[in-house]
Amino acid sequence: MASSLIRVAGPLLVGVAAGIGAIVGASLTRERKQQLELESAPRPLAVEGWWSSDASSSLAHAHPAVLIVDADTARLVDSWDRRSRARVHHPVVRRTPEWPTAGLIVVDAATGDLLAVVSEPGHAGMPAT
Repeated sequence: MASSLIRVAGPLLVGVAAGIGAIVGASLTRERKQQLELESAPRPLAVEGWWSSDASSSLAHAHPAVLIVDADTARLVDSWDRRSRARVHHPVVRRTPEWPTAGLIVVDAATGDLLAVVSEPGHAGMPAT
C-alpha cells in the first residue's frame, strides 16, 4: 500500500515543485528586465534630467529614446535609449517647427517632438509646453 502511494504522490510532488520553480524564475526574470530598462547611463550625458534618471516616470516610458540637440545648428550633442541602456543607434535629427531658435533641447528620437528646453535661461530642465 505504501509503495503504491509513493508511486502516485512522488510524481505529483515533483510536478508541483517544478511549477513553483517556474513561477519564481519567471517573476525574478521579469523584475530584472524592468530594472535594466530603468537604469541610468553608465557615463554622464551632456545634460541630466528625467531622460537620464533611473526613476520611473510616465515621460520616461512614453519617450524611452531621446536626443540632446543644439537647436542653433541642429547638431546632435548626445543621445540615450533607456531600453538598451546605451546611446541611440544611428540617431537622426529631425528639426520641427516647434523647436526654439537657440539653446540645448531634448527631443524624442523617433518623432523629433520637443520634450524639454534645457539651456534657455529660466527654463533649465523644465518640460516643453
